[in-house]
Amino acid sequence: MEKMVIRNARKTDIDEIMNIEYDSFITGISENRNVFLDRIATFQNGFLVLEVDSEVLGYISSEIWEYSENIDEKMFDLNHDIKKVHKCNGSELYISSIGILKKHRKKGYGNLLFKELIEKISKNYKISSMILTVSVNWKPAIKLYEKNGFKEICRIKEFFEDEDSSDGIVMRKYI
Repeated sequence: MEKMVIRNARKTDIDEIMNIEYDSFITGISENRNVFLDRIATFQNGFLVLEVDSEVLGYISSEIWEYSENIDEKMFDLNHDIKKVHKCNGSELYISSIGILKKHRKKGYGNLLFKELIEKISKNYKISSMILTVSVNWKPAIKLYEKNGFKEICRIKEFFEDEDSSDGIVMRKYI
């Protein structure tokens, strides 16, 4: 029987996190090692990993922002500095990244991580909304977010630096 654990990420998880990042995202979309180390150091409660039989198979990272109706595309830039935008007493959770090793997808792990993060943050912080970006091409991710109550609020033209410069969908959920 598999032993599954969802826990806060630690700096010692960085090699496994980067393995998942490079397995999940192509160059131009993947974020760098120091960004993840800063996320762990700045908001460890908002950075979870999923272990199965002591192997890290997935992660989800987040930040807390001040809520704003005005969407500034720069807020969502890849590799942005969490220390400049994270506000522990903010009211909006930004889900910055989620990744599952390809060979372990379609097992519900992404949904488990997603729900665990939302439950944990909702209990411990005064969050009234959540926001994220997703590529128009990532249909399974869009489906996961819609299933969890997120709605499209706008699009960012050619946001992702992939082969077709795909648009980013900004999605929000009010709690």
